[in-house]
Amino acid sequence: MATVHTAIRAKMGSTPYYVTTMKVSDLVQVARPASEHEEWATTGLTERLQRELNDTRVRTEIAPYLANSPDRFFGALILLLDADEEPEFESFSEVAKNLPKAYRSTMSKESFGFLTIESGDRIVLDGQHRFAALREVVIGRTVEGAEARYVSDDEVTVIIVPRISTQHTRKLFNKVNRYAKNTSRGDNILTSEDDGFAVLTRRLADDDGPLAGKNHKGESLVNYKTNTIADRSVQLTTLSAVYETVRIIAEHYNMADQLNEKKTHVRPEEETLDEGYEHVQGWWTTVLDGMPMLKHGRDNTKVLPELRAKDADYGLLFKPATHIVLFQALSQILKVDPARALSEVVERAYRIDWKITSPLWRDVLINSAHNILTKKENYNLAADLLTYLVLGDKMPSNDVQQLRVRIATTRGADVATFRLPPYLED
Repeated sequence: MATVHTAIRAKMGSTPYYVTTMKVSDLVQVARPASEHEEWATTGLTERLQRELNDTRVRTEIAPYLANSPDRFFGALILLLDADEEPEFESFSEVAKNLPKAYRSTMSKESFGFLTIESGDRIVLDGQHRFAALREVVIGRTVEGAEARYVSDDEVTVIIVPRISTQHTRKLFNKVNRYAKNTSRGDNILTSEDDGFAVLTRRLADDDGPLAGKNHKGESLVNYKTNTIADRSVQLTTLSAVYETVRIIAEHYNMADQLNEKKTHVRPEEETLDEGYEHVQGWWTTVLDGMPMLKHGRDNTKVLPELRAKDADYGLLFKPATHIVLFQALSQILKVDPARALSEVVERAYRIDWKITSPLWRDVLINSAHNILTKKENYNLAADLLTYLVLGDKMPSNDVQQLRVRIATTRGADVATFRLPPYLED
């Protein structure tokens, strides 16, 4: 059965294509992903690894976003038209002979018109996961949400590329996916309006937040471009690290599910955001007030390279990784000893040896070259060590024993004779 679309005809290099829109209900009936029974798309190992559909991501992330968000939006999908004959295109100038004079110059290239497709498969070259999510909501109907029933009436932009040859198709399939670049984590945190953690992270670094303001070079105190900070940097921490501290604090107050975009799929209520910000702002303010050298670095950015030096007394406190470890430990400590005030715990933690060269952190958070060990297991180990140093004999004995074994193992020491460092006295 022939279908007719209003379309724009264009060409890039040797590839002709047409831009149009389709209702989702029509699209999911006529199209299919390239990864489904398309030999040219799956015979190559690289393409198979790159483009096989991640069903879990479709079901748990993209489809729930469609079914729950009234502000849902997708970029254009690219469809290969695999047909024996070329689609027919008639320009407006051919169909409407008596166009007003003002429109004639616009139509001179005959780019605007009607595209008639008599037959052929429509194969999704780019946007397979988005298409699969649309199909899951409209046909599978396994995803619940207030917006689910409206998705079928949505209109999406579609770029239709006629099949030229198998070689051309494979090349096109490869390039549109190979050169697609994911947004950085920092960009996602800066721009997301549905991720509650990201919203609260920005609030901390904006307006009157405890991490707001600029350094003496006019840069933000928080580095949003990278996930690490150079030793000579005059920025305090990274946006990614602050985001992790926000997540830790939210989990501490059992608010994570209310703020996690993967759970809510839509922006949290303002009351929830305000409550969350009260917690994260309070924790960061308490940490800065209870660790005077860290606050000094925030307020005097010129000295940050000196404060971060490996032989500086508090050098480790100026590493973004330490901020994550510190907040994780604070949460763990307060869960074991909820009678303690956060300010008291912070002040005790400040008394620990924070030198980068301290044997305390060797092979736990710092390697032999005095660089941060970035694996999750190292962060966890460092947080558990910090928890032990602050809690002392209030830490459950089984946890202390396991910590001793873990540190001995990571250092290659004899487990039978290894002893943990002394904890802080009251």
